[in-house]
Amino acid sequence: MGLGMLSGYDPRVVANALIEAARRANIPMRNVSIQKLLYFAHASFLVHYRRPLVRGAFEAWEYGPVCRPIYDALKGYGRNEVTSLIRRRDPYTGEESELPPLSDATAQSHIERVMHVMGRATPSQLISLSHVDGGAWSIVWNKSKTGATVGNRIDDGLTIATFGKLKVALKPAEMQEGLDEATPFAGD
Repeated sequence: MGLGMLSGYDPRVVANALIEAARRANIPMRNVSIQKLLYFAHASFLVHYRRPLVRGAFEAWEYGPVCRPIYDALKGYGRNEVTSLIRRRDPYTGEESELPPLSDATAQSHIERVMHVMGRATPSQLISLSHVDGGAWSIVWNKSKTGATVGNRIDDGLTIATFGKLKVALKPAEMQEGLDEATPFAGD
């Protein structure tokens, strides 16, 4: 079965698994960190298991890859720590309910490894890592400046092809420490 035939999991369910893993490790998480860790978990899952972890697409925004449904769900936190799990909202009634937990043991174990390896990285370190030259974000972001792109979408195939570029040392926290997600380059 080809990579395109597998759809991955609801990004909110995967983000909640990241949030819960961070809680267990006593690591405070902000939206920007969740976004980057979600992308790195997705990218490494694609490479290791040849299937997507997250359903949908990541977009190249100014501060790195962003999954729009997660941004929308967490933007109310601003730069503050995310203190609760993402909930499902019925579009017709506005009623909220809990999302199911991530039931795939392989995916859950993968998320735990990502949190163990990268969970304590600062937001600026995660942003720097996502911005590595020749990486998927860099290619899409630079292309968006010179030509037309479709919502600055980062294709899974490009993520796989450039994953090796992410295997660089995390840079020390620099001037970007207080940054948050910006509006997408392609517009809202």
